[in-house]
Amino acid sequence: MTGGGMGGAERVGPWRWAGIALALVLALFPFLVLALNSVRPAGEFLSPGAGLLPAQPTLEHYRAVLGGDGETWRFLLNSVVVTAAATALAVALGAPAAYALARWRLPFRLSLVIGLSFLVVRFYPKIAVAIPFYLLMRDWGLLDTHLAVILAHASLALPLVVWILLGFFEEIPREIELSAMLDGCGAWLRFRRVVLPLSLPALGAAAILTAILSWNEFLLASTVAAGEARTLPVRIAGFITDKGTQWGPMSAMGTVIVLPVALFALLAQRWLARGLTAGAVKG
Repeated sequence: MTGGGMGGAERVGPWRWAGIALALVLALFPFLVLALNSVRPAGEFLSPGAGLLPAQPTLEHYRAVLGGDGETWRFLLNSVVVTAAATALAVALGAPAAYALARWRLPFRLSLVIGLSFLVVRFYPKIAVAIPFYLLMRDWGLLDTHLAVILAHASLALPLVVWILLGFFEEIPREIELSAMLDGCGAWLRFRRVVLPLSLPALGAAAILTAILSWNEFLLASTVAAGEARTLPVRIAGFITDKGTQWGPMSAMGTVIVLPVALFALLAQRWLARGLTAGAVKG
C-alpha cells in the first residue's frame, strides 16, 4: 500500500490552507482592530486620514479605565463572582436533571418531550425573557444584586448544560451501574459514586461553556443589574452617552474583557474538545 493509503496522513491542499487562513482572518480581525484602537490616541478616531495602525500608540485609555476610582476593578470582581456562581449553579442543577432524563423512563415519552423543551428554550431570543425576568427580580426584591445576575445566567446556561450531559449520560452503559445497584445503592448514590466520576470531561466542557457564556452576557445582566452589581459587559455600554462615544476607553475595556476569555479558551481547549466529543462516539 502506498503512502496515500488509509494509514498515511492526509495532505492538506492549498485551497484548504486558503480556507483556514480566511477563517482565521474573519475570526481574529475584529479583535485585532479592537486591540489597535485601545492604544490609538483620542484625536485619531475622528481623523479622516487615520489608518489601521495608530500613528502614536498610547496607554492613556488603559490608565483611564484601570486607574481612577477603581470602578473597573469592582465590575471585574462582579463578573468573576457571577461567572463562578452561575457556572456552579447551572452544572449542579443540570447534571442531576440530565441523568434523570437519561435513565428514567417516563410515560407518554415525557423524557423526550422534556429534553426537547430544553432544546427549544435555547432558540428563544433573550429579549423575550428579559422583561419577565426583570419583573420577577423586582417582585422578589433582587434587582441590582449579584443573585439576580447569577440566576439569570444560570437559567440561560441550564438548557445547554442539560443537553451536553444528556448525550454523555445516555452513552454510559447501564451495566457499569449494575454492581452498585446490587450493593443496594439507590439512584442518587449511583449517580454520585459511579456516573459523576466517569463524566468529568463532559462536566468540564459544560462548565467551560457556561463560564464563557456568563462572562460575555450583556442583555440579561443589564436588565436586572444597572447599578452596583453591573458586570464588565454592562459597564462597557456606559461609554456610549448622549455626548458621544468614548471609543478609546471602550476599546480598552473590550480588550480587558476579551483577554481572560481568550486565555481561558486556549488553556481549556483540550478539555473542552474531550468533553464535547466524549458522548458523540459510542463505546
